[in-house]
Amino acid sequence: MRARRLILSLCVSLAGFAAATLGPRRAAAQASSWLYVGGGAGVIDQGQRQTRAALQLDAGLGSAATHPIVLGALFRGQAYFGSGVDLALVARAVSRGFARGDWGLGLDLGIYQRWWGVDSTGAIGNLVLGGPWGLTLLGGATLDKDDQRLYFASLGIDLARLTVHRHSGLNWFANPMRSPED
Repeated sequence: MRARRLILSLCVSLAGFAAATLGPRRAAAQASSWLYVGGGAGVIDQGQRQTRAALQLDAGLGSAATHPIVLGALFRGQAYFGSGVDLALVARAVSRGFARGDWGLGLDLGIYQRWWGVDSTGAIGNLVLGGPWGLTLLGGATLDKDDQRLYFASLGIDLARLTVHRHSGLNWFANPMRSPED
């Protein structure tokens, strides 16, 4: 009898705890995200300099844009026409304005892998300038242990900053589904 009461009391306590902690609430996820598509050029220095047209794709996630600095990570693919594709994993630090689809600056640092030309693995870094409507300008470089260098620039649009995260230009082009205000 005493064991039944103890088990019943435990079950009622667990049910109350579960209802209090697992009950439905309004979602508060405010993560930043990036989905960039751009074109540009790269200058490859492998003993002799070659210029190649490039297509760049970035996808990544970051912390909430409620703080002045937003930290995150990106997966990057840079295709150099006539050569091959560089794949990279980079850490990103951007200003709040950049993350919210307005004017802002950022810095990307990470590692890359190249399987074309002279295979290499090395460091990649670039500066990012973001404008309203998801407009993005990138400029950067890669460097490996054998001093093989590649310099690149890219201009494109960040589709996530244009749509979900855009808090600028609302008088001209409404954004009814934008991420929450801070």
